[in-house]
Amino acid sequence: MLQTLEIEHKPQAALVWLSRPDVRNALDGQMVEELRTTYASLADDSQVRAIVLAARGIAFCCGADESWMRETAQAGESAILADAQACAAMLETIYRCPKPTIVRLHGACMGMGMGLAAACDIAIASSQASFALPETRLGLIPSIIAPYVLRTMSPRDATRWFLTGETFSAGEAWRIGFVHGLSEPDSLDMRIAALVDTFMLTAPDAVAATKVLVHESCNPREKVRHGHGGGTETASPPPTGAGDGISLGPTWGDGLGGGARLL
Repeated sequence: MLQTLEIEHKPQAALVWLSRPDVRNALDGQMVEELRTTYASLADDSQVRAIVLAARGIAFCCGADESWMRETAQAGESAILADAQACAAMLETIYRCPKPTIVRLHGACMGMGMGLAAACDIAIASSQASFALPETRLGLIPSIIAPYVLRTMSPRDATRWFLTGETFSAGEAWRIGFVHGLSEPDSLDMRIAALVDTFMLTAPDAVAATKVLVHESCNPREKVRHGHGGGTETASPPPTGAGDGISLGPTWGDGLGGGARLL
């Protein structure tokens, strides 16, 4: 039974809620493991076409739980390494999820919270949200989240925010590319729901293969397995229903309808 998350299943979509509002959804070992196993499970659920990560309370996530970090530090180097590996595995699982992953951001999004957001495919934020990468102010190096954050903004922008630890606005997060869009707080849920609806018009196999293509193309340490050069490429074998939608209409296009119902 989940202790730090709440899962809601909607028609063809899943909502994953961070649910430690009393500590502004700070991540601890339990939440890290529950996020990893939840996303791994949803990745294999054929009924889920998109996954939304959201949070209860006044903040999305204020970073790692200070008590958890303190206990880990007191336990010694092996415990520190184990927790770091657990966090890395959790972010990798979200990043590699074959389903479209969307993050709904409100309130404070700091440190590991920004890592969570950066690991998702699409980020939509409340216009009142705030962001920070405060690791250097805590005497830490953001080595676990850096590869994901650097996907979302230029190295020069990342350097400024990593080094200073300053808080920046939702408008700045949008300007530098960390979030894809902003919404007023009272229309944020409708914006997210409408975005989820768009994935009801896409072929799940094609989406999964395209995510692999993008990830491998952006990672110089990996080779793109499906690229052959020239023309429009598809995964091999082609996604189920590929091409049929042109003449017959897509078989996967059962939208949620009335998108505001999602949240």
